[in-house]
Amino acid sequence: TWYSFYSNIIISDLRNRKQGFRIKFKMNKNQIKMYDKGNNLRIEITINNPAEFKVLKNDDETGSRRWKPMGKSIANLYRYSEVSESITKRFIEALPTVDSDIVTLKEIKEVSKPKEVNGRRYSGFNLLNESDLKLFKEISDGSYLISGFNNKLLRKKLYEDSRNQKNISKMTRTLAKLRKHGIIKKAARKNNYYLTAKGRRITTSLQLYTGKEILA
Repeated sequence: TWYSFYSNIIISDLRNRKQGFRIKFKMNKNQIKMYDKGNNLRIEITINNPAEFKVLKNDDETGSRRWKPMGKSIANLYRYSEVSESITKRFIEALPTVDSDIVTLKEIKEVSKPKEVNGRRYSGFNLLNESDLKLFKEISDGSYLISGFNNKLLRKKLYEDSRNQKNISKMTRTLAKLRKHGIIKKAARKNNYYLTAKGRRITTSLQLYTGKEILA
């Protein structure tokens, strides 16, 4: 199967081989795959288009260090390792971690309450509200695992008029609230966000909420 994301094509492929199942996700020649071989579960990253990622290098003109597109060079092997590790961790965190029969409400209740950070109060999320549930469902979409999401992208998904200044400001406040509640984290040197491990547990729990036994 495939779908478009940020004007890129993401391909997912599932196959049942003699050794076991293998699932692969590919975008712009870069891919992550997971497969079982014998009794071992393996996750591998293949980077064929390193320019999709950044590496910190000296600028020839100014002499200062800047983030530039990564090239195919032995000197960048350390960065290949950092990028691969980061992607693998997000992939593992995205795997289902909630018992399908018993869903705990502890963390869900926490994000429903107001939280104060550095003297500033952030309201909780109303998980009986349709718009909040729609927000949590959207940010848990697997298409954000690689590049994350931002204000503009979420507005296009959640609001009819994504260019309205009121909606822009509203989404800015929403992202800040998600961060302070520990549901999302900001990517370094970018305006993109990813779900935290806590955020992944909460969004997964909400999707399993209906018809399950709930423990306080």
